[in-house]
Amino acid sequence: MSGEVPITIPKLKVFLTGGTGYIGGAILTTLLRSPDLEVTTLVRSESAIETLTSPATNPKFFTGSTPKCVLGSLSDTDLLRRLASESDIVVNCASANDLAAVEALIQGLSESGEARKKIFVHTSGTSAFATFNNGDEAGRPFDDAEDLVEVLREWDEREQYGHRTVTLRVVELGKEKGVSTYTVVPPTIYGQTTAIIPRLSVQFPPLIRTAIETKKAHYIGSGNAVWSNVHITDLANLYELIIRRALSGIAKSGYDGIYFASNGEKSWKDIAYAVKEAVEALGGWDGGRVGSESWTVEDAAQIEGVNGVRDAKLAFGSKCVPNPFISESRVVNKGSISVITVPTKALELGWKPAFGGEAVVESMKRDAIVLWKQFKGE
Repeated sequence: MSGEVPITIPKLKVFLTGGTGYIGGAILTTLLRSPDLEVTTLVRSESAIETLTSPATNPKFFTGSTPKCVLGSLSDTDLLRRLASESDIVVNCASANDLAAVEALIQGLSESGEARKKIFVHTSGTSAFATFNNGDEAGRPFDDAEDLVEVLREWDEREQYGHRTVTLRVVELGKEKGVSTYTVVPPTIYGQTTAIIPRLSVQFPPLIRTAIETKKAHYIGSGNAVWSNVHITDLANLYELIIRRALSGIAKSGYDGIYFASNGEKSWKDIAYAVKEAVEALGGWDGGRVGSESWTVEDAAQIEGVNGVRDAKLAFGSKCVPNPFISESRVVNKGSISVITVPTKALELGWKPAFGGEAVVESMKRDAIVLWKQFKGE
């Protein structure tokens, strides 16, 4: 009938932290393609705001809406609380270990009013389930269908570790405040992002850079320790799927809401050989050959190819950010830690990861090209 006013369905409001980072940037780009979502992200600089909101900076990724950007940091807990209180969904990708920020976000969601959905998606990491064994054991698989909260609680009572401590707090505070919580636990992530701000992965580039500089691909001990992996695009798609299933009431939350994101695993000796293959494909030396050798943990912590202690922790540490709950004696090469994860609940939600197998090696080759150009000063 003429004269009828069309019904406008309000968009769901999403607040995302870490939108300029490796994980958060991929999720941001994915969520912006959804016409029913209005996404706000926290950024730390005016230049980041310009990059994220100006189609001219990276036009091929602006196929949907542009994000709203708010200048701030995780240390501004009052700001986090306010932004969360104005949202239906909060996705935390900025830090797995910032307890004060997580508490502010969940508290804010709890104050968002009855009409809001109150969905909190937290990013943790599989080092919460790691076995520190100097590279000589594969470790037992963990399945997200298990009672993982009980595992985390038992381990954290023995020794606090940021990923465990914060994940437990997410579950407990969410229950207390009436917020539905979902924790995504990715393993080693690889692949270049299709994000507004493109990023390389975190774990592999330091290994590749070291191989370029030393002509050696390294692993710890026997190299038999195994770590699961996932492609960044598959991971971002899982976040979107969890949000959709949470909105429809299908996704398990709280104590049952811990989701592994993995699609394959490799030993760290296999990773070293993949690094070797990727770097050899670049050429650039006489014969273009790259060796491989075993390191001790002490060797890994001191190698100059990662530019000192901070980068050693990034490339070879148990986690890539300083962790207030882990002692210096436990900062070991990531290749000496075993974690195999089984994403039963993620698959039950309908997650269909598209990358696996040789995608890890192909990703390393692409990363190696970028890092080789940096090494040559191009």
